[in-house]
Amino acid sequence: MSDNGSPMQKPEDGQQEHLNIKVTDNNNEVFFKIKRTTQLSKLMNAFCDRQGKNMQSVRFLFDGQRVQPTDNPDSLDMQDGDTLEVHQEQIGGC
Repeated sequence: MSDNGSPMQKPEDGQQEHLNIKVTDNNNEVFFKIKRTTQLSKLMNAFCDRQGKNMQSVRFLFDGQRVQPTDNPDSLDMQDGDTLEVHQEQIGGC
């Protein structure tokens, strides 16, 4: 059998299939191990459930950019050990 087209191919460039991602809201840190192709909505919902927060009341940032629930670690070029920041959603202004 050849390795071409095998469904169990290892990621290229020495990338791991799973990443350890830290999610922090400056009070709490939660670590998640997720696949590179998993939508971040799963991680966001899990964090909010654990912390008793409403998904609509917080926003998630990676490298200063807002993270969408449909994003995944590959689309954001995340590396093992990266951090997602959680901030309280602010509405309104002057």
